Amino acid sequence: MRANGIAALTTLPVLANVDAPGGSISDLTYGGGFVGTFYLVNTGAASASFTLSFYNQSGAPVSVPLSLPLTFPQGAAATTTATYNTPILSAGASYWVQGSGAITSTLLTGSAQLTTTGNISGFVIFRYNPNSQEAVVPLESRNASSYVLAFDNTAGTVTGVALSSSSAQNTNVPVVIHDDTGTQIGTSSIPLNANGHASFTLDPTHGFPATAGIRGTLEFVAPLGVPIGVLGIRSPPALTFTKLPALAK
Repeated sequence: MRANGIAALTTLPVLANVDAPGGSISDLTYGGGFVGTFYLVNTGAASASFTLSFYNQSGAPVSVPLSLPLTFPQGAAATTTATYNTPILSAGASYWVQGSGAITSTLLTGSAQLTTTGNISGFVIFRYNPNSQEAVVPLESRNASSYVLAFDNTAGTVTGVALSSSSAQNTNVPVVIHDDTGTQIGTSSIPLNANGHASFTLDPTHGFPATAGIRGTLEFVAPLGVPIGVLGIRSPPALTFTKLPALAK
């Protein structure tokens, strides 16, 4: 549990079974009051390096690299880049990379991908500076056939979704919608560019009228050969948001 000193709490994930060569971060939020800090840990017994690649949410045939201003709480020189390569990270060492939200008032969204030569994993903490609320986005490395996200759109609460692909091909992700009794109440399909990202709220203007005012689940089906990542964000009217984990199926 992380408390940032002003009664804003968020959970910190525990890293286990880190044997995949990296993974993806389904949501990258930068600017507009947001700051994101990547926490990378070498859980292996040998030194390793990692590469972080950032992608914009783009309407082009492919998602384009997103250049971010990066600062480093551990003292490295600041830089601006769309791909960051770290020096060798010793076994047991951790490394922090921060995308500074103070540079622009424009809110940018996208996704990130981590590749590594060893057993490096981690997560991102996003902080909204106006109210200091924070939320954690874990690294997705499960590569499941589908992901189930529980939503709650009652009492003024809004559910947001971030969906990303770590494939070099364009794709469409089928979505199956159930209410809280398990009854199927709709379907949809989300187009993703190569290395693409989509973010939206569950409301009629974004093609999800069946979810208005109810609780239920969304199942995102991974297209054959296309790894995807899914993340939910729960935001009550006071904007004390938190992340909703996707359940691998």
